[in-house]
Amino acid sequence: MSKGSRSVQPLKSVNRPRDLTRDKVIEAGLALLDCEGVGAVTMRAVAESLNVTPMALYNHVSSKDDLLRAIAADILDNANFDGGTSDWRDQVAYCFAEFRAICLRHPGLSRLLETPDIAPGTVFAPMEVTLNALSQAGLSELDGVRTYFTLVGFTIMQADYQSRGPYIDLEPADGTRSQRIAGRGYRMVEGMELPREWDFGAAFDFGLSLILDGVEAAIRRSDRQRGQTSDIGGE
Repeated sequence: MSKGSRSVQPLKSVNRPRDLTRDKVIEAGLALLDCEGVGAVTMRAVAESLNVTPMALYNHVSSKDDLLRAIAADILDNANFDGGTSDWRDQVAYCFAEFRAICLRHPGLSRLLETPDIAPGTVFAPMEVTLNALSQAGLSELDGVRTYFTLVGFTIMQADYQSRGPYIDLEPADGTRSQRIAGRGYRMVEGMELPREWDFGAAFDFGLSLILDGVEAAIRRSDRQRGQTSDIGGE
């Protein structure tokens, strides 16, 4: 499975400390996050990218955690997860298509949000949209939360693989099959024919549909059980 290479954009530099603003500090931190991950976002690295001293940053952010919180808020506060549709499937699909797009634009986001005391309150916006949609569909609150985290896990892992992969040793490509799989009796794996270019968008849509089909099946099963209980009670 191949993917396009991720280009690293050069960071803008600031010639004088008085040209520095909080927005420029956040922009520089975000660029480091996108290119190198959350571990690369240090006060020293941000200062170097802006051509200022680390102390100059403290006029605009109080600490590294303050900077990380500002970066997370910059990503999430302006995101729109609400598709504005009355169809629950379309609403959930829109929400997670947006979530996936954000994860692809900012591959370090999931690791950033795992950092204690960094995530902004808007991190719960997609949960609110999803739970509302699933409640309207007839799913229980608990099952709605389970579904939400299933969708989050699927979306993050798929976007992470697209951004950081491919992992050659984990894929049944021709070379792997001939060198490491042949003769092990994995006939289905040996005989499969994969496309030369993997369509991550199509794979995401397929996986999302599988999850939502499962939600519909769970709702129908719950409705049947309630109907059977009602029939018994009416006897």
